[in-house]
Order: sequence, then C-alpha cells, then structure tokens
Amino acid sequence: MSQLSTTSVAIACGAVARDGAGLAGKVVVVTGASRGIGFEVARRMSELGASVGLVARDHTALEAAAGSLREATTHIAVADVASTSQVRTAFAAIESALGPVDILVNNAGQGHRAAVVDTDVEDFRRMVEVNYLGTVHATAHVLGGMLRRGEGRIVNVASIAGRIGAPFEAAYSASKFAVVGYTEALAVELDGSGVEVSLILPGRVATTFAGDDPPAGRPRPIPPADVAEAVVAAVLRGKREQYLPRWLRTAHALRVLAPPLYRRGIGRRFGADRKALHDRF
Repeated sequence: MSQLSTTSVAIACGAVARDGAGLAGKVVVVTGASRGIGFEVARRMSELGASVGLVARDHTALEAAAGSLREATTHIAVADVASTSQVRTAFAAIESALGPVDILVNNAGQGHRAAVVDTDVEDFRRMVEVNYLGTVHATAHVLGGMLRRGEGRIVNVASIAGRIGAPFEAAYSASKFAVVGYTEALAVELDGSGVEVSLILPGRVATTFAGDDPPAGRPRPIPPADVAEAVVAAVLRGKREQYLPRWLRTAHALRVLAPPLYRRGIGRRFGADRKALHDRF
C-alpha cells in the first residue's frame, strides 16, 4: 500500500470556462489522475473552470500532473483506492481544501492481460479490489453528501470489457462487469434524487494500462483525451452511457441479439491465441 499523504497545489483561482460555464465553481475529484485518462479528465475539468482534486498512488506523478494544470485550483491526495481508510482520508483532505464534491470521476484502475490458466488468484483479487471496490469506496464517501444537497454527478469509467467478456483478460473483464452492474443499479436507485450517474465504456485506450502494447490486429487504441471528452459530455450534457468508439455499441448488441454469430466472430478474432494456448497443453 502507498503511504498516505496530501499536498495542496494552489495555482490560481478564477479559471474561466470556455465552453462549460456550468463547471465554474464546481469541485471535481478524479481518481487515477496522475496520468492517462485521469490526467486528461483533470486537465479538461480545470480548463472548464472547476476546482479539481486529484487522487492516485504516486505522489511525485500527482505533483507533476497538478503543476501542469495552469490557471486552476487543485489539491492532490495520495491513496490506493483499494483501501477504504486511504480513500476516506484522501477525500476528507480534498474536501477540507476545496469544499464538498460536486462531481466524482471514478477512473482509477489496473489492467491485466493473460489466459485464465496463467492468472494467479491474487491477480483476480487485485483487479476486484482496485477496479471495482475502488469505485465503491470513492462513491461511498461522496454519495451521502450529494443526496443531502440534492445534486451531484458520478461518472464511472468502465470498459467495453465490462459488457463483453474479453478473452485473455478475464480478471480485468470480470472486475469491469462488476463496475457496470454496480453503476446500472446505482443509477436506478438515484433516479429523481438530483444525483446523476454516468457510465463510460471505452475500448482499448492508448496507455500502458496493462503493462504492454496491445496485441497486433486489434482496433487502433483511442487517445485518452477522447475518453476525457466523453466524461465532460456526461457531466455537461447529462449523457448516461457512452461507448467509445461508437461502433462498440453495435458489437454489444450483436452479442445480446445474435450470440452464435458473435461467438463465431470472436472465435475467429482470437483463434490464433486460443490455438497457441491449447498447443501448450
């Protein structure tokens, strides 16, 4: 576990929102904010006038991220989102510095790419603790306050792997299925409360998320900034569910409406990987 610490980075107040005046004066907390999607979300939110709390495990990376958000008010807090106590302490420090959280972006996560037979049980456990329970821990901290105020927005960054089981990524995929189910249930519970819930479902993103490059032959990874724009759209335009790229919605519909056709297609896509696995045994 990372040692918990917090550092304020007050750069400047009064950033002017260019096309999102609704974020001026809002407090946004982004988990996994030191790099990749999380950093791009924090950058866009700060550009649109929000005060931003950045949460991640790497203190040095957080300081660098916050320092690059010019003309913004930020506060950083180091925490492993898998730890309830670290999340509680980190969020309390952010709220003390910036005020109550108006918008929570649950982005922190880890990837894992391996066949099930090569995946240790602890890898499955870590995926659940970070990707799913990390979302639960952060949401639990802010939800009561949002409900009492009668307003707020929670944006959960999941994955298409949370809608369609991803071969050779079972540990990661299962944790994201949990995030999707949690988000859908929460959205129904909160309907009419003033607290809104959004789900972002990107395909492969151009990051070092799983510790290596994407396998050859897969669709080209999408830029983290594109995912950040989807998060902004969820907040500013009330979008409840977004697939990136959009054709992934069709892929999900195909799996639901025509399972045999989908299985044939996915089987062809991963045929070589599957044969190599079977040949080992």
